[in-house]
Amino acid sequence: MKCPECGSENVNIQMVMESTKTANKGTGLLGNLNNFARAVTAAGTLGVSNLVWKKSKGTEKEKIKSKKVCLCQNCGNSWEIE
Repeated sequence: MKCPECGSENVNIQMVMESTKTANKGTGLLGNLNNFARAVTAAGTLGVSNLVWKKSKGTEKEKIKSKKVCLCQNCGNSWEIE
């Protein structure tokens, strides 16, 4: 690969993170039922059951979008390739 600026072949190719997107999903019906049962049990045991039984929180997914970027080691020019 050649640099379009100076014509050098001393080029470094890197993957650069462009953006991230996070999607959150709720706990759902069974998660809400679990949290309700946890609360009722905690009331009966004065909160001691909460040390063992953890709350349902839901899920979280993250998508990362990246792009290829070339960097000329001689002149410092950078450009994006597809």
